Amino acid sequence: MNIKKTITLSLIICISTAAFSQAQKKDTVKKDTAWNFGGIVNVAFSQASFTNWAAGGQNSIGLVSLVSFHANYKKNKINWLNSIDMGYGFQKQGELPFQKTTDKIEATTNIGYTVFDHCMAGLLVDFKSQFAAGYLTTTDSVLLSNFMAPGYLTIAAGLTYNPNKALNVFFSPATLKYTFVGNQMLADAGDFGVTPAVYDANGIKTTNGKEVLLQAGAYFKGNYSATVCKGITLTTNLELFSNYLKNPQDVVVDWTNLIQLKVNKWISVTINTELIYDQNVLVPIYNDENHVQVLVGKGPRTQFKEISGVGIAYNL
Repeated sequence: MNIKKTITLSLIICISTAAFSQAQKKDTVKKDTAWNFGGIVNVAFSQASFTNWAAGGQNSIGLVSLVSFHANYKKNKINWLNSIDMGYGFQKQGELPFQKTTDKIEATTNIGYTVFDHCMAGLLVDFKSQFAAGYLTTTDSVLLSNFMAPGYLTIAAGLTYNPNKALNVFFSPATLKYTFVGNQMLADAGDFGVTPAVYDANGIKTTNGKEVLLQAGAYFKGNYSATVCKGITLTTNLELFSNYLKNPQDVVVDWTNLIQLKVNKWISVTINTELIYDQNVLVPIYNDENHVQVLVGKGPRTQFKEISGVGIAYNL
């Protein structure tokens, strides 16, 4: 799929550009103070070991990594805000295979022209996906997701309110949102809202499922990041999307929070949460029958994830 290759290449270029900018940070700051750089790199570990433990338990090991970086430009009335957030984590329990616990790629660029104090009109482009394949359990062979399955591309024209370094709010009444499902099996099943495959009376597929879903609607993105008290930093990001073309009342919600408690320059405790509701993402539904979980179907559900850990952190 050409669009998949194009977005992948664009993401690589975006990350490479950010990395180069960070490498040149010292020289850039001296020559052009219009640029502002910052970010955090965090690696957290978890481990449990049992030897002749009467109460029982399984040895386990886990790791969660997080990279968040921004490069913002402001000169005269031109503003250009760029950010990259990536995370990956896994755990291994007993003799079971490794299973990922978090997986995220998000890159955002927002360029605009100041129309009045702290407010600019412009264009925002946001890309989201993940690194690796996802399964329900470590022993499950049924694929649930993969890189670019799904992938999300949001292109929005609107207004950005940025009164200080801590708060950034964007609203667009004119937004295009593309959902990509770069796996034919998932596309045939109609996962993530794409049009499913068509089968004849004999169960033979006559038309492949669509790999792209286009939606048009309104989009909101708000971000707040600040030190709320000594040694504690809060970063919260809320995204809302309403599709004009179908069920606009079913607002897509994606709300993430990161709390970082600094022990010293290198050691920190992190708490990371994410809440998602998307009518197009169908989650397996189980009934408890005689203490056995039985799959009865799929449907939209409020998704919630929480990951915490102690590890090495460095603020750029």
